Amino acid sequence: MDNKALKLTAIAATMLDGFVPTKWTPLPSLDAGVRVLLGDDDQQLVATAQTQLDRTADIGSAAEAGRIYETMYPHADFTWPRLRAITEVDGDYFDTESPTTVTLSDPLPGAPLGDVPIADIARASSLAQALATLHSAAPEPVSDAGFPVEDPSRSQFLILERLDQAASTGRVPSSLLQHWEEEFEKVALWHFLATPIHGSLDETSVYTDQERVLALAEIGRLRVADPAIDLAAASALIDPAALPTFYEEYRNSRPRADEHVIARAELLAEFAVLDWLLEAVDSGDETAVEDAAELLSSFDEVLFGSTAAGASAPSSAAESAAGREDEAHGLPTSSQASRDPASATAATETDSPDVEAAITETEATDVFIPRAQPSDAARDDSSESDSEPGSHVSTEPPRDSDASDGGEETGRIR
Repeated sequence: MDNKALKLTAIAATMLDGFVPTKWTPLPSLDAGVRVLLGDDDQQLVATAQTQLDRTADIGSAAEAGRIYETMYPHADFTWPRLRAITEVDGDYFDTESPTTVTLSDPLPGAPLGDVPIADIARASSLAQALATLHSAAPEPVSDAGFPVEDPSRSQFLILERLDQAASTGRVPSSLLQHWEEEFEKVALWHFLATPIHGSLDETSVYTDQERVLALAEIGRLRVADPAIDLAAASALIDPAALPTFYEEYRNSRPRADEHVIARAELLAEFAVLDWLLEAVDSGDETAVEDAAELLSSFDEVLFGSTAAGASAPSSAAESAAGREDEAHGLPTSSQASRDPASATAATETDSPDVEAAITETEATDVFIPRAQPSDAARDDSSESDSEPGSHVSTEPPRDSDASDGGEETGRIR
């Protein structure tokens, strides 16, 4: 196994007084970096070294966001990350150009969605209920804590600004530009009250079992903004056949939502294709620019190209374009998953991080005891680190924990 997991285990063993892990299990990275499940006789915690994405700002916000969630949603049917400790280590430990942030948090129940969309009514309804709960809280705790606040006029301005940027690339069909300009400039569309939103929903931040949504991760981008932002992001995680159920359940669970929230969500879902173009232009990736431009042209054809296509609802056009984007990224499309349940099931069994779903199991077959020698198959790089990882680590003990000798802790993990 890559010795980065061993380094992370050693670092994490010094981060929390009273926590002396004796077993560890590697977890899927979820685009975060190196992740390890650690356990002692009393508890299990997840250690993460944020090496793949620059989420440093979000990590600091996540601790405060977790405290706000506790205040706003004491009776929620879902949970969220509880950050127990955070530290920073030199980039040398994980071969990064800048220092790496390491976190220690409580494990989340269930498993991340992955690439297979939600096709069942039960989980689609559960996600709608979770977002309705999230959006129904008072915004004051979020704004008072210093998180961003975007009022309706600001939201509209940011969208129209992105539309102008996209138009300047010359890669967006004129009929699409006109469509979006006309829709987003409608005054009635922006008559709503901003609410607390998750702000970063994707296939790695929604944890489910076979029946419902159990947890929402990546909460560091909490802010007060348009709830349609969350609905649009969630729609990308749901099979088109289950979308009507999702929207209906959201309406039923949040009857005071503004009347145009679903219309904005559908428009923002369409707009995601244009955002992909802007990201490609900013990165200078010409291949990605061409792919995004081709997807926009296909989207334009679906909406306006023929009588049959023109009869399709805008939401159906967005679903078609989303499927094309999945194909461009090598992902199974929603229509493929719905047409072939067997392949969808196989994909779930293959891609879903099973070890994440089994976090609460007390006896796992692939748990390593640090003092024991790893097997040859697991020893991808078993060399010891050149220096003691704990030498650069500061700790943040829990409020009620008893102090313990730090030397003993690092002695248990080698």
